[in-house]
Amino acid sequence: MPTVLVADDSPTMRRIVTSVLEREGFDVVAVADGVEAVQAAFADRPDAAILDVQMPRVSGYVAARLLKDDWQTQDVPLVLLTSLDAASDRYWGAQTGAERFLTKDFEAPELVEAIREVLAAADERRGGRPVYRPDPVELSDDDVLTRVCEILDRQLFESSVASEVTQIAADVRGFEETVAAVLAVLGRVVGYDMAAVLMLDDRATYITVAREVSQAEYREFFAALADAATQAGGCAVAATELVPRVADPGGLLGADDEGRMATFLSMPLKAGGAVLGVLGLCASTPNAFGESALTTLRLVEQPAAVVIAGARHVRAPHA
Repeated sequence: MPTVLVADDSPTMRRIVTSVLEREGFDVVAVADGVEAVQAAFADRPDAAILDVQMPRVSGYVAARLLKDDWQTQDVPLVLLTSLDAASDRYWGAQTGAERFLTKDFEAPELVEAIREVLAAADERRGGRPVYRPDPVELSDDDVLTRVCEILDRQLFESSVASEVTQIAADVRGFEETVAAVLAVLGRVVGYDMAAVLMLDDRATYITVAREVSQAEYREFFAALADAATQAGGCAVAATELVPRVADPGGLLGADDEGRMATFLSMPLKAGGAVLGVLGLCASTPNAFGESALTTLRLVEQPAAVVIAGARHVRAPHA
């Protein structure tokens, strides 16, 4: 039978939940706080977990974020259990990645049904594949708290970058200035050689040159942008159709004689359900954009698209 991890600082609630589940044939691993919950998830590899929200040391919300953030435990379905029932509590529970949210006045059949539903949904997501169980990992209390600090620091960084992009709408007037500001923010967090925003409607392509690049790398980047626009927009876009507008105040384009593009990354810019254009980055270094850069770019994608879309409707002030 499936194993369910139960984490609650109340001995009474642990006994109640454990008794309900064991009567239905589930194996149960019960722990008393959020740190122990994370440790048990890595050591015992449960099929599902029930986390009390209000626990000492690490709350259920934080424990859920830690488990959903790690590839070894991200597929474990989570049920948050709490005495709180405000809309904001349910919203925050959903933001952790937890699959269900139950209040502590639950009826026994409701709890059992919730566990069976999240297990069935997990089976469906796997498409019939067996559960992958990595080898057990022993985490010390310090290991868990270090992970808490790391994830909170990273999320603060990501939200700060997204906030900076959003702020551009209030601080900048004029479309080209807005695009340049968006690319400048990305330049501070991602090490690219060139970055560009290609608009699908008029093929205008705004390129920022951040490092010394060759003409060959520029041409390769231009061609890659056209291919990315074709995929994003669903219709053919030729490199010859693009209208380049290059920001290169340092004269870096052509300063490198032999460099070639080794890494290219693009993502569509969507606002209001429509694809407005494409954001593209390139570098002469292989595998230049690591996982942290990709995570940041995915986070920035939506606010960048909204800010750029809004700037299209703002008339630049006359000099």
